[in-house]
Amino acid sequence: MVNVNDDELGRWQAVLEAQTGINLSQHRHILQKGLQPWLDKADGEEADLILRRAESQPWHGKGNWLVDHLAVKETRFYRTPAAYRVLAQYVQTRIAAAPDKKLTLDLWSAGCSTGEEAYTMAMVTADLIEASGERVYYGVIGSDISSAAIRSARQASFHVRRLQELPDSLRTRYMESADRLNYRVQPQLASRVCFLQSNLLDPQSTPRSSMDVIFCQNVLVYFRGWRQRQVLNNLVRRLKPGGILVIGASEGRGWQHPDLVRKAGENVQVFERRAND
Repeated sequence: MVNVNDDELGRWQAVLEAQTGINLSQHRHILQKGLQPWLDKADGEEADLILRRAESQPWHGKGNWLVDHLAVKETRFYRTPAAYRVLAQYVQTRIAAAPDKKLTLDLWSAGCSTGEEAYTMAMVTADLIEASGERVYYGVIGSDISSAAIRSARQASFHVRRLQELPDSLRTRYMESADRLNYRVQPQLASRVCFLQSNLLDPQSTPRSSMDVIFCQNVLVYFRGWRQRQVLNNLVRRLKPGGILVIGASEGRGWQHPDLVRKAGENVQVFERRAND
């Protein structure tokens, strides 16, 4: 078992921030809690060697144990209902503007953790498409920096605690359970959602296609202001003209972009990309 002193904890924080953008300098208890299970199994020499190796290596993608242990994974279905009201209004508007035409909607949950947000986006979208009777193709991409979170998301299996805020109508239609304790996403809906490991600091690792809707909520809260702006600017490049970006109410303070128009939002911030001239 290894005890981490303040200097070593600061070095681990610097590694985490350099690789992921996550700044836990004001939340060292989270850092300590994430490191401790691994440190309990290591001796001092091994821990020091791995720390020095992590300091010398840039982000290297899949299976990154540091990210899997320390990335914050707090999420649940239908978190921040206001965001899904914004999504519903957007989808309804798009469907109404394209009657009897084939419409495609591409959605992205950036920083999806274990997938609850991505699946909720799919549920809301599918429900409105079915009600409209129109021909609409949609797909949702969920991305996260943690390979462990992505593996969990792909299982599409969740404890009932994660569903407490999900409206009963959506739970009944899109979730299955044999014991009312553990639930699985209905396979047809799950087939519309795919997951990939992606580092928001590295645009080359994010989805290449342009998106109609991007959610990036409760992801940037642990980023420094300048990194938040960097990530948001990268997200704008992935947004289709007329598409919307939804972020947390306290994220990206003061951020503006010439290609975006701020829209009304309750408990969330909503931006629409200007249409091409």
